[in-house]
Amino acid sequence: MLRSLTLTAAAVILVSCATPYQPEGLTGGFGVKELRPDVYRVSFQGNGFTSKESVQVYWLNRCAELAVEKGFTGFEILSDMQFVIRTQPENDSGRIRLSSSVPSLKTVIPVTGGETAEAALFPNQPHLANRSDASVKLARGGSMMIFYGGGAAVPKPGLEADVHFLATPVESSPPKIFNARALLAQLDPIIKDVEKCGGNVCPHVHDYLLPKGKLR
Repeated sequence: MLRSLTLTAAAVILVSCATPYQPEGLTGGFGVKELRPDVYRVSFQGNGFTSKESVQVYWLNRCAELAVEKGFTGFEILSDMQFVIRTQPENDSGRIRLSSSVPSLKTVIPVTGGETAEAALFPNQPHLANRSDASVKLARGGSMMIFYGGGAAVPKPGLEADVHFLATPVESSPPKIFNARALLAQLDPIIKDVEKCGGNVCPHVHDYLLPKGKLR
């Protein structure tokens, strides 16, 4: 009886935390499917306590991390996407705090005709990128999609999109093309911030998603 109560309590604590940067598991995480040697479908699924901003940061980080692991210098996003981008100045502490008054600027990344297949939204499939029947065509999608699992009423933000890894020297041209190592250097302190904000990455200026000279 005591063991059962202990396991139940541990499970409650586990699911009441925001999804950290991790491979897919009970509370979510990233998934990867190879479509061809230089094109991968990357996803990150959060739980009900995970912010869209965290999902976005973790997805970008996994793309850059995977590019380096595979020996590439950068990546290009092939799917239609809509990033949430914060551009206002930071406060005195160097961090933007959560506030209902904090505005966001959204930008859409276009793709050319013929590059994409129909959008794939799988509300009952937690392991999005690992589906054995997933289309080998480039999936359309990648905007912040909301998933509901197990009848839960709490929205769970997730993101899935296709990226093309680049072998030649890459200069970042956000929000579509990124130098992998440069992006990792920018995201690493955000992900490893020990303070965190409710278990999520803290709201911050998304300068790594903006073209040079467009921060303000």
